[in-house]
Amino acid sequence: MVSGKRLQKNGRSMRKRSIDTYLALQKNLQQYSIEKNKVLRIRDIDRLNTTRARIIERNYWERFYFGFTEFLYEKADDNYVGSQIKLLRAFFNYLNERMEPAVGDFYKQFYATKEEVPVVVLYPERLNFLIYDKEFEKKLPKHLKKHKDMFVFGCSTALRFSDLVNLKPSNLEHLNNNVYVSYRSIKTSTYTRVYLPDYAKDILKKYKRRKKSLFPPISNVNFNVAIKKIALLAGWTEAVEKTRNKRGQPFAHFKDEKNTVNYRFCDLLASHTMRRTAITTMLLCGMNEMNVRIISGHKANSTSFYRYVNYSDSFMDDEMEAFHERMKKRVFSE
Repeated sequence: MVSGKRLQKNGRSMRKRSIDTYLALQKNLQQYSIEKNKVLRIRDIDRLNTTRARIIERNYWERFYFGFTEFLYEKADDNYVGSQIKLLRAFFNYLNERMEPAVGDFYKQFYATKEEVPVVVLYPERLNFLIYDKEFEKKLPKHLKKHKDMFVFGCSTALRFSDLVNLKPSNLEHLNNNVYVSYRSIKTSTYTRVYLPDYAKDILKKYKRRKKSLFPPISNVNFNVAIKKIALLAGWTEAVEKTRNKRGQPFAHFKDEKNTVNYRFCDLLASHTMRRTAITTMLLCGMNEMNVRIISGHKANSTSFYRYVNYSDSFMDDEMEAFHERMKKRVFSE
């Protein structure tokens, strides 16, 4: 897999991020074996010729699943545990399809838990503030001004961080007075072409001397730190309740666990906020869902895309409530 010899079913090489997740699973299995003193083994199902032998094998994997998930739950929540089990199922599928020995189908009983984590986005008013409030921009240190530009550009184009930092001058298309950014997503290989508004073009003019990339290089970790600082300076410090599930039961996450201090809104912003903000803002402002999907690169039946649709619908509920309240009070104009 690391060497590139193992390919995906579509014939493409495994992405580094995918390889890293398998390596993390391997590390967890090793730690589980050592800390819990458990022997991990795989037997050839074709050699288990008796009913008793198959029952023993089935019980082994049931005990393994319970023990391994309990081990993971000591330090993680449903989504992480579920992702590890999903990878394990994929590994066993691979063994059954491509390798010897055959491992049977006991692993199909491994349940991969999943929780829909709330979407964290900027309200349109806050995105507008970052775009147009020049007084706030003047107060920012030079490095944060650059990172704010990148963040605003990402919030306007629905770019993933990996795509944003890899944009080159060759990704820009000029047609009459319009400018478009066209790129092929590193994660999905989906081709996208996005119209740039005037403020996005103004951002690019600041970095027009750059030859190899549109924006200055920065790691994802440092970019996340910068975004949080910008939001803090903007005063977005309201407390936000953060919960996660363990075996389907919600429990509170605190920024300061000892003193049960909640996270602030600025603490929860990260690079993926750009893409979520862009998609949600487009939907809120009335853009057709199909066109938003074209820009974001989501497939027609994407469940992740409809998380944004549902989130934006909650804002529509507020608008409808205000509308009915005006009707009740016979206020027919602002």
